[in-house]
Amino acid sequence: MKPWIKAGLITAGLIVLISTFFIGDQADKTVVQTRGLDTDTLYIVSVLLGASLIAVGLRMKGDKRKDSTPKNSAK
Repeated sequence: MKPWIKAGLITAGLIVLISTFFIGDQADKTVVQTRGLDTDTLYIVSVLLGASLIAVGLRMKGDKRKDSTPKNSAK
């Protein structure tokens, strides 16, 4: 994998986690008015999504073809 894909996944996970609190705050304000939205599920789903994106980004390995090619010592 290219390193920018790994960095992109980690960044996307951080954006999801940070935006959770801003969206959740707005949802809490609307819940007070309408009582129609359950914010607990919003928090749970978005935290799990953000954490899984970060975990996948951290677990990705780099391109092994460059490192695993044996050097020709017969030359």
